[in-house]
Amino acid sequence: MTQLRDHNPIIIEEFNGYWKRGDKDSVPSDHFSDANNIQYIESGFETRSGLDTFIAKGNIVRMYNYKMQTGESLLELDSNGNIWHSLIDGSNTTYGPILSIPTMTDFGFIAVNGRAYITPFATEIDGLGFNFQRGLQNEFVYVYKGDGTLARKAAGNPPTNSDDSPFVAYNSEITGKIDKGIHAIAISYSDGIGDSTALGTTVRPVIYAPGGQQAIVNNLPIGPVGITQRKIWATQAIDPEAFDSSLPYTFFLVQTVNDNTTLSTIIDFSDVELITPFVPGALANPTSGGITAKNTNLDGYCDLGLHIIGVVYETDTGYLTAPGPETFAVQTFVNEHRAIIVENIPVSPDSFVLKRHLVASIAINGYNGDDHGYALFFIPGGNIDDNTTTTKTISFYDADLLDDASHLIDNFSEIPAGVTLTTFNGRMVLTTTYNDISIAYVSAQGEPEAINQADGVLITPLDGKPVTNACEFRDILYLFKNTRTYAASDNGDVPSTWSVIPVDLGIGASVHGIAQVLDSGGVNIDYLLVVDFSGIMIFNGAYQRPELTWKIQDFWMELDRNDFHNIQMMNDSVSQFVYMTLPDKKMLHGDYRNGLDPFKIKWAPWSFNIETNTIALVEINVLVIGSMQAVA
Repeated sequence: MTQLRDHNPIIIEEFNGYWKRGDKDSVPSDHFSDANNIQYIESGFETRSGLDTFIAKGNIVRMYNYKMQTGESLLELDSNGNIWHSLIDGSNTTYGPILSIPTMTDFGFIAVNGRAYITPFATEIDGLGFNFQRGLQNEFVYVYKGDGTLARKAAGNPPTNSDDSPFVAYNSEITGKIDKGIHAIAISYSDGIGDSTALGTTVRPVIYAPGGQQAIVNNLPIGPVGITQRKIWATQAIDPEAFDSSLPYTFFLVQTVNDNTTLSTIIDFSDVELITPFVPGALANPTSGGITAKNTNLDGYCDLGLHIIGVVYETDTGYLTAPGPETFAVQTFVNEHRAIIVENIPVSPDSFVLKRHLVASIAINGYNGDDHGYALFFIPGGNIDDNTTTTKTISFYDADLLDDASHLIDNFSEIPAGVTLTTFNGRMVLTTTYNDISIAYVSAQGEPEAINQADGVLITPLDGKPVTNACEFRDILYLFKNTRTYAASDNGDVPSTWSVIPVDLGIGASVHGIAQVLDSGGVNIDYLLVVDFSGIMIFNGAYQRPELTWKIQDFWMELDRNDFHNIQMMNDSVSQFVYMTLPDKKMLHGDYRNGLDPFKIKWAPWSFNIETNTIALVEINVLVIGSMQAVA
């Protein structure tokens, strides 16, 4: 060995990686100005590992680890807008495409209870030429059960009327002369000469008149061609205790409606005026459709008074729809010792609806004809464990109605597509829909598909900049824009009452710029790793300076900010590695086995003969790369 005269050798005991900060003369002696395609070993380095071919379907542009209850798998979006589902169990099984949307160039994802929730989005260009992301217009959040069947829209449509709305009668607030007591109401068709063969409708509305008021009848059936009149009939006052639905009460003419178009009218009569009894004729019997509730002679129990009854669908993911149909059953319950029969219960056309639940109001005084304006509650014993039964006998007291269903009314039946999906306190969070780029929608607790359009809204400052990311950390929901960070906490009330406060108005996160930890979510107990325009930031409730990429600041600043949506970061906290795709479809590798510290981490740029579009960690810490050449 030769030695230069008057020169003391420099011994490098630990090689500390890539340095790109300042000019080349500023590179410390234990760093390199070029460290491409190396990985670090004890006191040294070696060439990075090669690639093995894994499951692939076309050109992969986005990929996530999807943890099912039966094991791990990958969801992969190809360049044609198809999402595939590949199992990681040695079987080489790939399902799909489970979802195909040609305009989808990226997607957000979260797994809840083994189900995958997927939101399709795309990159657009604003008026200044900058890229931004938002949910696809006229698209929705989808749910996939992990079994190879097609993903479907999350949530679900409420029940609808299969035909005409039911014939309804109720007391008005107008002073009148109807005698106190129970009056059953009926209707017949007339051509000006004769009447119907029988009184309609099959289920007749009942009023419990307080005395001295008029009544209103709604949804009068429309007769066939040739009908010029419809006649309204009523019984004389009946004592509620003596009412028996099986008895053939006599009906008397109350009013003639001289057309075949009117849907609603006011009636007023006294018992002494009821002198013309119904006589069957030869015309058709009036009928009406829709859900109905009928007083019966069956043993049971109920509270006297007018009640509204509707239906809620339950899907195979446990989502409860808004109550329906458009017109609820409206009926006055008469005998407190008898049951009620609900008929013509809507049946969903959707195969994923597995159950239905009957809901009801408590007795209503002063009903105003708006059957959607009252609180509804799940009826105990009102469950229908199929999607075929159309009749159900129920009994309940108003005091039994404890489980409120009213909050379901304002839920999205189709959740609009956004950019980010995450969870917070047992809720699903969706950000950046097509029409609301500054809004996050938050679901009901334990019900990821139940997002209330009024109460489930969190609004970040309306500055024209979209929300780019969201993440839960230490019981706080953090919402990010490119250069902003906001926080919201659960105050125990509905999300719209939560305060959204600024945390940092100079640092934010890119669309995929919060590191996934191992093969699960984005939160490590101690910190988040966040991709900001200024570098990778350590966040533990506040951002730590200097940034984690301090040693390669010049390298970082040369990255194209307009393509930061291509950055995706994984934190292998077992091996203590950071992997990240870059805007130019190359990669950055960080080794923090000496500490997650800006001065101790060892960086190395990686490049391949493929474009590294997306990455995922499987089997705890195995890196999978998705590329345009279908190599992973």
